[in-house]
Amino acid sequence: MSRTQFRELAKAALASASDLSGVTLVSAWAGNFSAHDLPVMGVATPRERGRPGTLASFEREVLLQVVIKRLGGTEIEDQLDRDAEAIEAAVMGAFGTERITLTPEEVTTTLNGEGEAVIGTAVVSFTLNYLKPLRR
Repeated sequence: MSRTQFRELAKAALASASDLSGVTLVSAWAGNFSAHDLPVMGVATPRERGRPGTLASFEREVLLQVVIKRLGGTEIEDQLDRDAEAIEAAVMGAFGTERITLTPEEVTTTLNGEGEAVIGTAVVSFTLNYLKPLRR
């Protein structure tokens, strides 16, 4: 599989997750989002590492991240925790169904109250490991 296919699989899982209904899935973080655009969520694969595996392939390690942004309130951290759990369940389930090894690595949350409203962000990170054939 490719990074594109990994992102598409994650997006499909997130789009069908009932706990995340009402969240707009965006394909890129090209710009800022205003409060009325929220909640939004995106999937990225910002890093891929390689190391020798076999004579015909390389071991690859891909960082897959799901980012969700929400308009804040008094319980924004609790909501971000629920979002992170729903993201992890959806993505782990989809990749497990496809028999792709995926490890949940980290959840980070941040709050930004400097603008017109408090905006909470959760980043859920996973590591994918797979063999990529050498092209000759």
